Amino acid sequence: MSYTKAALARLATESRREIGLSDSVPFDPHLWSKVFGVPFVSLQELAPTTTAVDHFLRDRPERWSAAIVKNGSGHLVVYNNAHAEVRVRSDLAHEVAHLVAEHVLNASWRNDHNCSGASKLQETEATELAGALLVPVSAARMHAVRGGSPDALALKYAVSLEMATWRMRVSGGEIIAQRSRARRA
Repeated sequence: MSYTKAALARLATESRREIGLSDSVPFDPHLWSKVFGVPFVSLQELAPTTTAVDHFLRDRPERWSAAIVKNGSGHLVVYNNAHAEVRVRSDLAHEVAHLVAEHVLNASWRNDHNCSGASKLQETEATELAGALLVPVSAARMHAVRGGSPDALALKYAVSLEMATWRMRVSGGEIIAQRSRARRA
């Protein structure tokens, strides 16, 4: 099944409501984890080997962010805790998005030597859904229409400046604000 952006925005709103969040508060991946029983485990907690931990947390932290792993009849999410908190939240929201969208995941290697258990379409959907979980479309649109800065949106939703800027741009709010200013001029 593939989703439209509008369907992903609705799915994000529904998912946020399921854990008791309105569009005006930041998404809490750890609350989602608790409610849905999908544990989040940092690579450091998992500590498969000192070599792996050193490689992914100290030597090459940019090489790996997070992954969904089968855990009996369920899943768990392993994440790289060496990243900044806003990046970790984004990575966790991305993995949550795969689960919320009910993507069928399997281990596979892509040409760029990164492991991905999802298709390119599923990765695109998970990115869009994660963005909508972190910064709801309606909130990003209203913020942009009112002339708010990406910095303020990033601070309010505990996301990176890049995420806030992207969410404002794709919400359509900036275009609405430009058209409104043009009509008044």
